[in-house]
Amino acid sequence: MIKWERWRRDILLLSSLKIPRCYKPNNFGKLKKAELHHFSDASHYGYGQCSYLRLIDDEDRVSSSLVMGKSRVVPTRPMTVPRLELTAAVISARVGAFLRDNLQYEAVSHTYYTDSNAVLGYINNEAKRFHIFVANRVQLIRKHSSPDQWRHVDTKTNPADLASRGMTADELLTSTLWWKGPAFLTDIDLQQTTQEIPELDTNDPEVKKEATVLASQTNEDYADVLTRLEYFSSWHRAKRAIAACMQFREKLQKRSVKKPKKCEDKETLKKMIESDYIPVDVEAMRKAEQFIIKLVQRKAFAQEILTLPPKRKEEDEAKNLRSPVKKTSPLYRLDPYLDKDGIVRVGGRIRRANLPREITHPVLLPKQEHITKLVIAHYHEKIGHPGCGMTMNEIRSSGYWIIASTAAVSSHIWKCVRCRKLRRPTQLQRMSDLPKDRLEPAPPFTYSAVDYFGPFYVKEKRKEEKRYGVLFTCLNSRAIHIEMANTLSTDSFLNAYRRFVCRRGPVRQLRSDQGTNFVGAKGELAAALAEMDKDKIRQELLKDNCDWIKFEMNIPYSSHMGGVWERMIRSARNALTSLMVNHAYRLDDELLRTLLVEAEAIVNSRPLTYNDVSSADSLEPLSPSQLLTLKPKVVLPPPGNFEKADMYCHRRWRRVQYLADEFWRRWKTEFLPTQQQRKKWVATTPNLQKDDIVLVVDEKTPRCQWPIARVVETFPGEDGLVRKVRLRVGQSTYDRPIHKLVLLMNRGSPVEEP
Repeated sequence: MIKWERWRRDILLLSSLKIPRCYKPNNFGKLKKAELHHFSDASHYGYGQCSYLRLIDDEDRVSSSLVMGKSRVVPTRPMTVPRLELTAAVISARVGAFLRDNLQYEAVSHTYYTDSNAVLGYINNEAKRFHIFVANRVQLIRKHSSPDQWRHVDTKTNPADLASRGMTADELLTSTLWWKGPAFLTDIDLQQTTQEIPELDTNDPEVKKEATVLASQTNEDYADVLTRLEYFSSWHRAKRAIAACMQFREKLQKRSVKKPKKCEDKETLKKMIESDYIPVDVEAMRKAEQFIIKLVQRKAFAQEILTLPPKRKEEDEAKNLRSPVKKTSPLYRLDPYLDKDGIVRVGGRIRRANLPREITHPVLLPKQEHITKLVIAHYHEKIGHPGCGMTMNEIRSSGYWIIASTAAVSSHIWKCVRCRKLRRPTQLQRMSDLPKDRLEPAPPFTYSAVDYFGPFYVKEKRKEEKRYGVLFTCLNSRAIHIEMANTLSTDSFLNAYRRFVCRRGPVRQLRSDQGTNFVGAKGELAAALAEMDKDKIRQELLKDNCDWIKFEMNIPYSSHMGGVWERMIRSARNALTSLMVNHAYRLDDELLRTLLVEAEAIVNSRPLTYNDVSSADSLEPLSPSQLLTLKPKVVLPPPGNFEKADMYCHRRWRRVQYLADEFWRRWKTEFLPTQQQRKKWVATTPNLQKDDIVLVVDEKTPRCQWPIARVVETFPGEDGLVRKVRLRVGQSTYDRPIHKLVLLMNRGSPVEEP
């Protein structure tokens, strides 16, 4: 006996047994009848089948014994129980075919049993369609058996249940159900009753969902043809399809009139049928075009066609005889008429011109019809996606006059993806409101921004080295502070930042772009803070009314979002340019530091407001330098009320504080209101949405090489307007401002494909 592991005790499954060519029990009389009964079952452990030979002699003695059994372990891939039951039924059908060929019995009847109603429903189904797995196995079962041979059996009396669930070797030796089969096989009065076919559940996952077909009837002429033409996206393909249909109609008409010839040879008959085929040529395309145009005109100009004469001869057209149309009609100014083919054409004023009729009397087309859009798309693409004027000229020179053609052509060009890729500008959005850190009075450089500019070349002995300017901008007073950095590294920036803080006092917030040195400095400060006692540091900083520095970074490639400090770099460069005229071309570190400080003083002395200098009572304009010497050591001003009399007080600190309060009072009344107006980006535009397709602007490459990306996430501002999004290009994901994107395809509105 085979010793099975304890954990596989319940998965003991039998393999196929070797069967004799002819079987007859002892003391058995003359064989009267032979039957084969096949049982199949499946469980979560395995699936299989077993077959029993039932013999009846002339004395009505019945013998039943196991002939063959097969079983399999469940596959590692998860599978539903109905599928396992169906697979077991396939094995049972194959075993039945095998026994039919190998047992030496004549007229053996086969009966198949399963305890699954789902399998019986699959096998007896005649109406519903299944998925591939079930359909293939049902086909195999019906190949080796017929549906009327299948019966339902209770699980308790199904011997295949022992093969699917497993049993020990001792239980196998003593199992009467396994070796002899169920008790009803030994009953002489075994009757094969007709069983009810179980109905399949409509929610069965193996049954394909039936498509809902709605039948409708319309009395509108040619409505079906126009509806079918809306499935075409090309004017040429639409004409070719109609031309083929018209040729097929003519072929059917010829067959109905012509008497069929008697011909018994199939090859000759095939050649006769193929001889009627006429390939699509230029004339067929012209007739198809006329047919389509007449359909469109009968739908769009139904009232106008009633007032026009039905058909005219060439001499009538030369006389330019016209029937009046209503003044409210869009055709009123075009003097339309019907030509000999029943097509509405423009009468116009240039009929005497020595030009083809397609130009002097073009075909009229409505604005909103799908065929009109196909015509516009055809000629727009034919001449290489030009502008509105060239497209309209090409359409009219080809013999078409579109009502409100400027609007129709412009609408198509606006939706054309190829034109968007070639000429559409980047996205714009209404300028956002100023942040709080630019509107709250605070000591200078409490809310600051930083950026680099340069490089500058200095002479160190016999070699030249690069130096950079680190410009800190106060977001309130618009004052600047310039430090010199030797490199663009994170350490160099941190040293410049420490010199700035030591000279200008504590900083509550620092804005910047996402330069690598700024990102590295933010990470270094965060790591240093993580190593310290945060609560203790916070308490010490609160004693001076100061918080830990907070970095606010703009998204990449969005220099316009930091215009308040980017503009200061331009001012500093202008001041440095004028100073370098009076100094030597060769600079050293000392001279460069002197120039940077001089440029800082010049920029800080610029006026922030405008006053009428012609008036004797006018105040001196505000400048950042007026405030820089009045900054206390703490962020918030000390408590107390300071009046004008403090100017003459012996306590100098009150005199200084009065001057500071006077600056902020004038700053609120003179400078802050000037920031109210939006000088650009005034209009509100539709927001970008998720799944929009955009073109990412890259100034370093030509426009035709800009990558195409999909919007995966949007970031609305406080006013609900989207100014930055998250993009996916291939496997990469990154953030970009909308000012660096060109919209190609909206998620909610269709566009014309290139």
